[in-house]
Amino acid sequence: MMTKQEFVKKEKYLKLNDDGDFVVDYDGKLEIIDFHTHISNALPLKSVDPNKKAKKLKYLTLPSIENMDLSVPYWTKLDPNEKNKGLMSIIKFSSKGYKIFKDMINGGTYDNCFKSQRENMIKKNVVLPISTKKSDRSMEALKVAKEHPDKLVAFCSVHPHDPEMKQKIKKYKKLGAKGLKLKIAEMEMKGDWKPLIDLFKACYEVDFNVLLHTGSLINIKRENTSNLMWKLLKSSRVEIFEELLKQLPKDFKFVFGHSGIGEYKLVAEYLKKFPGSYAELSCQSAGSIKYLLEEVGHERLIFGSDWPALPQAITLSRVLIATEGNEEARKYILYKNAEKLLK
Repeated sequence: MMTKQEFVKKEKYLKLNDDGDFVVDYDGKLEIIDFHTHISNALPLKSVDPNKKAKKLKYLTLPSIENMDLSVPYWTKLDPNEKNKGLMSIIKFSSKGYKIFKDMINGGTYDNCFKSQRENMIKKNVVLPISTKKSDRSMEALKVAKEHPDKLVAFCSVHPHDPEMKQKIKKYKKLGAKGLKLKIAEMEMKGDWKPLIDLFKACYEVDFNVLLHTGSLINIKRENTSNLMWKLLKSSRVEIFEELLKQLPKDFKFVFGHSGIGEYKLVAEYLKKFPGSYAELSCQSAGSIKYLLEEVGHERLIFGSDWPALPQAITLSRVLIATEGNEEARKYILYKNAEKLLK
């Protein structure tokens, strides 16, 4: 079985720190804004004080070393013949999601956040809260950004079914939020997209960037998957957003979170159709980042890591590989495009 030490020896721009976690291995200086991060008290489930002593992150979103393949998005090749049928598959899927969020909440404190920033040459993290219909986490994100304005920038998160949606968008803008983050499933909208479109329009009115979790893995076979599991796996597929973006102004600043995961080629097509859109690169491979560069150029690609779900170093190392010999593209992806959006 391969060890982490053996793994990083064959992967460029990666090494391990004293705790055995992935960190960037780069001799020069980099200026970096991480456009996709979270922190303990701005996540759903329970609220954990970010000042609390950090627990070591397990990075449960990462595959095991023997199953890790950094040449593909999300860094693991799934077996397309894997069976995703029956109640047990739903239970396993939900249980894994709960454990990942729990790890992020317990480990996403200031201790771990600022340590990761130092080790990976990150200047600032954009903190993305995740709100639900019952719990608005925006004020927590604004609080941490106020406590550490030199290290953190806050987005807000308002659910489209929130009856005070428009008032909150204006309020959070005045309090310093730089945009809106949402993670919402097609199943949750129940076929009625008007509330989400109204939310987007409210964001446009206050000049907010909007970042949504987008995409799914593309190598899972439909015939091996139950109807409910298929809906869960495809509930944020990229094709949803074409019809939504058609109803917004062309300069609406929409960011495809994770660049659509396995659907990055479709994201590239939508970036061509919608000139106000951007692709955030967390969990992408060097190959997929190169593809996006070739198709749409470097001025609408943004570095993000999805820390503390994933290490900041892995996507960063993929960006460094993809931009070798193109210093201008590297600068735009790592910080210039983010600076432009954050003003």
